[in-house]
Amino acid sequence: MDLSGEEASTAREAQPYDVANGGGRRSRSWRVGSYGPNTAIVYALDELRRKSRDQARKNPYAGAAVDRLVTNIVGTGIVPRSVAARSYEGLTKPQAKKRKAEDAAFRAQLQRLFLGWTDEADSVGAHDFYGLTALAVRGMVEGGESFIRMRTRRPEDGLTVPLQLQLLEGDHCPHLKTDVAARIRQGIQYDAIGKRIGYWLYREHPGDGLIVSGAIEQALVPATDVCHLYRAMRPGQDRGEPWLARALRTLYDLDGYLDAELIRKKNAARLVGFVKRVITGERDEPLDVDPADADGVATLEFEPGTIQVLADGEEIEFSDPKDVGPNFEAFVREAKRGVAAACGLLYEVLSGDYSQLNDRTLRAALNDFRRAVEQWQHHLVVFQFCRPIWIRFIDLALLSGALRLPAGMTRQDAYAVNWIPQAWPYIHPVQDVQGKTMEIQAGLSTRTRKVAEGGYDAEAVDAEQAGDNERADALGLSYTSDGRQKARPDAAASPDDTPATGPAEPAD
Repeated sequence: MDLSGEEASTAREAQPYDVANGGGRRSRSWRVGSYGPNTAIVYALDELRRKSRDQARKNPYAGAAVDRLVTNIVGTGIVPRSVAARSYEGLTKPQAKKRKAEDAAFRAQLQRLFLGWTDEADSVGAHDFYGLTALAVRGMVEGGESFIRMRTRRPEDGLTVPLQLQLLEGDHCPHLKTDVAARIRQGIQYDAIGKRIGYWLYREHPGDGLIVSGAIEQALVPATDVCHLYRAMRPGQDRGEPWLARALRTLYDLDGYLDAELIRKKNAARLVGFVKRVITGERDEPLDVDPADADGVATLEFEPGTIQVLADGEEIEFSDPKDVGPNFEAFVREAKRGVAAACGLLYEVLSGDYSQLNDRTLRAALNDFRRAVEQWQHHLVVFQFCRPIWIRFIDLALLSGALRLPAGMTRQDAYAVNWIPQAWPYIHPVQDVQGKTMEIQAGLSTRTRKVAEGGYDAEAVDAEQAGDNERADALGLSYTSDGRQKARPDAAASPDDTPATGPAEPAD
C-alpha cells in the first residue's frame, strides 16, 4: 500500500534486530561498551583474579569446580608417545625391516629418557612433570593463566637432560605494563610484525611483598624460553581471564544465601523464646534467670523436659521463623546448574548429584562434556605447554649427548609425538570393549589407535604381551588371554569340544 504525506513520515520500518538501535522498550535500558579483546580485561584482570582465588579458597562449589576441571583435563597426566621414524621409500624389505627396528629402538630410548627426566623436571623439586602439568592447568583455571619458564641447566648439575621448569602464576607478568613505542602490551614484548618475542616477568611474586625484602625487579625473558598457558576467548586476546569469571557473582550470592539459611535453621532448632512481663515497679525476677549483663539483658536457660513456672504478669512467646518451603532445593540446584554452565562443567560433575539421570542421558551428557575437555587438552595444554617443552627436551638431550639420532633421521623427525591423555573410564565396560573390538575387526579403526585411546602405547603393550607369552610357555601355562590360541566358540562348551591348549607352534 502506498503512503503519502504525513502518513509516510510517521510510518516506521521494523528494526533488523530487536536488540539493536533501541528497538523496543525492553532494550532501551541495555547499555553496553565497545571493548576490544584486551581493553575489556586489562583493568579488570587483577580484581577478577583476587575474587576467583577468594572463592576457590572459601566456597566449596568454586573449589570443586576448579578441582573437577583440573582432574578431567589432566588426570594422571598427558603422556608423550614418540612416533619418530624415517622414510622407508626406495628401500628393499630387509633394509626397511632393519630401519624400522632402529627407529623402534630410538623411540624406546627416547621414552626411557623422558620417563627418567619427569622426576627432575621441577626446578624446586616439589612435583614431577605431570604434577607440574596439573598445577599449571589449575593456575590457568583459577587465575586465568600460567607461565612456565624453561631453564637450561649445566652439565655438572647431573640431570638426565639439562632442563628444568619454573612454574609462575600470571601475576608475575605485569598486565598494566604497556608501552606503545616499545611495542609492549600487557607485559608482553612484540616485534614489528606482531610476534611475541619476550615476557616481562617479576623475579618474585608481587603478592609476596611481605616476605620479600626490597623492591621486586622485572626482567625480559625471551619468548622461546616461556610457555604461556591461557584460554583466549576472542581473536587477538593477549592475556587469559579466570574460568570462574562468569560465575563469581552467583557463587558469592549463593554462599551468602546458604549461610543465612544455615543460621535460620540453627536459630529455629534452638527454640528461641522471649519473656514478656508487666512492669510493677518491683525488681522481681523470673525463676532461674541468669543475672543481667552490663546492658541489662538476662537469659532464661531451658533444658529438655523443663516446665518453667513464671511470676505473675509474665508470659513466654517463642520465635517462629518461617520455613523456606519446598522451593529451597530446586533453587539451589538451579543456581549450581548456572555455576556449572559458566565454568564449562556438567551439573552432575560439579555437585555429584546423578539422581536425575539415567544411563542414556548420562552417556549423552558425558559425550558432550568429554568433547569439550579434549578440545582444552589438545588446543591449550598440548600446544601451549607440552609441545614446546618436548621440543626443548629433545634439543637439549641431543646437545648434551644423552640422545643420538639414527643416521638419516632429522630433528624434525625426532619431534614427532602423540600426546595421550588419561583414558576415560568405561560407562558400560562390556559394551564399550565389544564396540572397540567390532571397529577393529570391521576395519573402521586400528588396534594401535584403540590402545592409544586407552592411554597406552601399542608397542609397549605388544612387548608386554610377548613377555607374558614367553614366560607362560616356559612354565607350561596357557591362558585365554593368549592371542595365539583359538578363541573358544562358547563359554559353556563341553571339555570334548574345547580346543587343545598349550604353546602355539612357531610360524614358518
